[in-house]
Amino acid sequence: YILRRIAMNKKENNKTEKAKETLSNFWQKTTDISKKAAEGAKAIAEQTKKNIHESQAKKYTPVIESEFFNADFRLPNIIKIVDDSANRNFITCDGAIGWMEKHEDVDVLHMYAEFVAKCGISFIPISQIDNVYCKDYFDVRKFINSNQFFEKTTEEKIAELEHIAYNLGAKSFSVEIVETDYSNNTKNLSIDANVSLGGGISSSKGRMQSGKNTTFFGGGKSPEMPTLKWFAHDDNIKRLVQMRLEDSNSVQSKVLEIRGFSTVTMSKSIAGAIDDLCGIKGGISMINETIKQYNSILIFEIEF
Repeated sequence: YILRRIAMNKKENNKTEKAKETLSNFWQKTTDISKKAAEGAKAIAEQTKKNIHESQAKKYTPVIESEFFNADFRLPNIIKIVDDSANRNFITCDGAIGWMEKHEDVDVLHMYAEFVAKCGISFIPISQIDNVYCKDYFDVRKFINSNQFFEKTTEEKIAELEHIAYNLGAKSFSVEIVETDYSNNTKNLSIDANVSLGGGISSSKGRMQSGKNTTFFGGGKSPEMPTLKWFAHDDNIKRLVQMRLEDSNSVQSKVLEIRGFSTVTMSKSIAGAIDDLCGIKGGISMINETIKQYNSILIFEIEF
């Protein structure tokens, strides 16, 4: 009996040891699986972070100083001045003056503020961090603050019409910009300039009253060729100039309707890129301002 009991106890002990071993193996495998899962999750997280960084980095094309001053480098239509520390995680190359980035498929140069003083570009009216600037229509080394772009170019166009009237020997002229909406209704934009011209330029004075700009000149003037920029390709203006130069008495007065300001100041794609840069969607935006120009009429009245 004793021998049998000893044999049975030994058998039970073996079963217990095997059970312990099995349980130990189970927990070891579970631990290994958990460890591998954690390592896998960490690897996935690191790879995801790397992919995001690489994806972000592809957005930014660094521009170095030597590249900027290369004769083959073409300035984009838009420049944004940024803080010197902006995107330094991506812009790490030596001599970087900023980066090129697409907004609405339009290239934008993000220029570091520290480079502005030596870039050789005039920023109108002044250069300021976080401001967006558009290339001048006639001077590639001049960029105008986008917030003042339409106002500035409208002033230039009115000034050019005054220059045309004066050089052609006009006695008076007026300029009025009228906006047309999609229902063909019109409304005055309150951008109205009336100028009376006498002969000569012995004296001149200007007066601003109720949105109307009035200028007087004294003395007489024979017609001469004006310098044309905004209206260089407007057929109505060119015909008027030609008639006055060929025969100063051929026309006594003229009313011209110039649609779309003769030359639309900004394309819709550039306007959309500026809106994207500034985070503007709808409301008062560059897109809307551009549409206004497409649907505007400039009425130019001149008397000789």
